[in-house]
Amino acid sequence: QPSQKTTLRTATILASRSEIKRGEWKPFENLGFQIRPVGSVAYKLACVSAGLADATFTLTPKHEWDVAAGAALVQSAGGFVATLENTALCCNRKNPLLPGLIASGPLLRKELLELIQRY
Repeated sequence: QPSQKTTLRTATILASRSEIKRGEWKPFENLGFQIRPVGSVAYKLACVSAGLADATFTLTPKHEWDVAAGAALVQSAGGFVATLENTALCCNRKNPLLPGLIASGPLLRKELLELIQRY
């Protein structure tokens, strides 16, 4: 079951190690939540689906085959998954590149989307 946390203030958010190294997560530091660097977007999504982390998002485009299984896990567990533009994931498109991804437990959806849209 995904996290039932209701605020990002005490959340654990899994981040791409590569994105952190490139400095892409600097705007999200010191906002009250813990950022934990982890490899593999599929693994991060699996952790969110199991409630081992509260959320994850990636700021860089990902191929649908890298996220489809993990996204299915999050959604089937009752969590939230969307692109950075807050559109539903759609696979088997002509262009398989997704413009980033966000995933969380159902109760963090609104606050997570607001956070992403500010940056």
